[in-house]
Amino acid sequence: MMSTDNFNRYCESLLVNYNQRNTQATRRHVEALCNILRRDGGHTVQPMFGGSVSRGTDVNGLSDVDVLLIVNESSYVSQQPATVIASVRDTIRQRLPDNSVRSGNLAVTVEYSDGTEIQILPAIRRDSGGVRIAQPGSTRWSDTVQLERFAEKLENVNQAKGSRVVPVIMLAKALADCYITRRDRKISGYHMEALAIDAFRSYQGDRGSKSMLVHFLGHSITAVMNQISDPTGQSLHVDEYLGQSGSPERRRASTYFGQMRGEVRRCVSRTQFNELFCVN
Repeated sequence: MMSTDNFNRYCESLLVNYNQRNTQATRRHVEALCNILRRDGGHTVQPMFGGSVSRGTDVNGLSDVDVLLIVNESSYVSQQPATVIASVRDTIRQRLPDNSVRSGNLAVTVEYSDGTEIQILPAIRRDSGGVRIAQPGSTRWSDTVQLERFAEKLENVNQAKGSRVVPVIMLAKALADCYITRRDRKISGYHMEALAIDAFRSYQGDRGSKSMLVHFLGHSITAVMNQISDPTGQSLHVDEYLGQSGSPERRRASTYFGQMRGEVRRCVSRTQFNELFCVN
């Protein structure tokens, strides 16, 4: 029978593995991409880590590396974002023909043989603070967004709870990625982080991994049913992909959270723990 203490110890060993992202290799990839754009396009670019990497909630093997490609003082700055994204994609494809390079509404994603995925998000830095990124569904750059606002909220909650919230988010992301096998039903990492901010803002319970994980999953059963405003301004809600409050997609996500909470509570052996997190 596995005690809560053992569950917590297993979590700590798992977190060590999640934190072992090869940072040097990632930075080499990023710098190489920027050099391609500088040399082949004559652009002045400045990479800046964003997303889960900047917030410290990225999980090795699960999270992409998000890079803001600041294009100030570049010919890109006067072009429409879709044109910039297509140009970045085509330039990288020409120089990295063996890599998978694809583009979306906001970014270009480059896959590497070591498993790393780097998402390059073109952005225009504003002198007054914040950046402008591609406006989804539009041909123009967005209004100024404050990407750091979300990170600040998360950091405040994390510090208030003894720096235990970020590790629990990482565990929850890994658990959900293992448990929810259908790609079209996955819960986004950004959404999980927003749920955690709400879940732990007034949390006063035990700070062990199991207790906090159970609390987070239990809180999310109800919280996922309602839309969460996006403080950065890059979208109206952080969870727009689940539709309106009370939607069938939200009910399904709520069911997943309840099932995962039950599995964590019932976990009494190392074998069950490994199955929960898809270890090995």
